[in-house]
Amino acid sequence: MYTIKRAAELTGIGLPTLRAWERRYGVVAPVRSEGHYRLYSDSDVRALSIMAALVADGWTASEAAAETKRRVAGTDGVQRPVADSSLVDAPAVEPEGLDEVLAAAHDLDAQRLGHALDRGLAGVLGQEGDGSEGTDGRLAEFTRVAHEWLLPVLFAVGGAWADGRITPAGEHLVSNAVQRRLAALYDAEPKTTDGPLVVLALPAGARHELGLLAFAVGARRAGLRTAYLGADLPAQDWVSAVAGRRAGAAVLSVPRQADVAGAQAVIDRLRLDAPRAVVAVGGRHQDETHGALLLGHDLGDGVEALRSALEGAPVPS
Repeated sequence: MYTIKRAAELTGIGLPTLRAWERRYGVVAPVRSEGHYRLYSDSDVRALSIMAALVADGWTASEAAAETKRRVAGTDGVQRPVADSSLVDAPAVEPEGLDEVLAAAHDLDAQRLGHALDRGLAGVLGQEGDGSEGTDGRLAEFTRVAHEWLLPVLFAVGGAWADGRITPAGEHLVSNAVQRRLAALYDAEPKTTDGPLVVLALPAGARHELGLLAFAVGARRAGLRTAYLGADLPAQDWVSAVAGRRAGAAVLSVPRQADVAGAQAVIDRLRLDAPRAVVAVGGRHQDETHGALLLGHDLGDGVEALRSALEGAPVPS
């Protein structure tokens, strides 16, 4: 058992915040010592760590509290903090090397984790992209590695974080390492200057970008001309990027329910200010938006749907 001071030290939460979360949201219920001091269990510390990590990722305190309670209670079996869960179901077969990834995340061993990720992504890392296998072949290979290895690994890492086998720090270690590799893959792809521009970003307030970044890699491998703008892009900046550059398409992701409103604001603005552009949406909560092309929950199929829509769309003038 831990005193409130020690619980605050372990979780990185200030004492006033810890007391407020306990009082307002009921995320923990510490027992009292004989001297009437609060005592926190390992489960309490884990719950506080989960909530702190969610708030740091941009969730409101009320959203984070509700999500923390679901994870602690084990009522939500599909929460995966490091990946957009729309892209993968629970893996039927454990991906090769998963134990190494989880052990490295547990130990915060960045070098060991890097070696494990590089082995798992060996099929796509370091490819020169000289065009000899064609864009369809390159897209198929990336899709295969993503669905057979990367996304199941992220699913498992999220589960390990949710049930306390790795800490929020371990989850962030994996997330950042994967993001660096996806960004490197994206930058290494041949950059076509032909065809309509595809702008990819997350709406304002949204920060979970691994699913969208993986989609951007697939889109560039499919030969599409892309501009990846990353997380937390306000609606007005979407207008500048799409209408201002006469882009052929805008692709955004809705990884959390909390991101739906921001995504819908982008869709509505682009329908008015860039009516000739294809507006496409992916992510776990894409079905909660309206007025846009839904990309579904398969990376390869989503890229093909976008490519087909672009081929049938008018050229922005």
